[in-house]
Amino acid sequence: MLDVVYLVAILALFALVALIAQGVEKLGPQPGAPSARTPGRGPQTPAAPERGGDSA
Repeated sequence: MLDVVYLVAILALFALVALIAQGVEKLGPQPGAPSARTPGRGPQTPAAPERGGDSA
């Protein structure tokens, strides 16, 4: 009898994960919809200056 309970619990867990995945998918951007973000890598931060000399 306990085997049936485990089987039902695992199936319920898979169904819950599938339901959450569908909800997350709906939150994402729709294919073909215009994006509010501009293409590219965005603003670049200046790199740290190189330090010369030995570190010893």
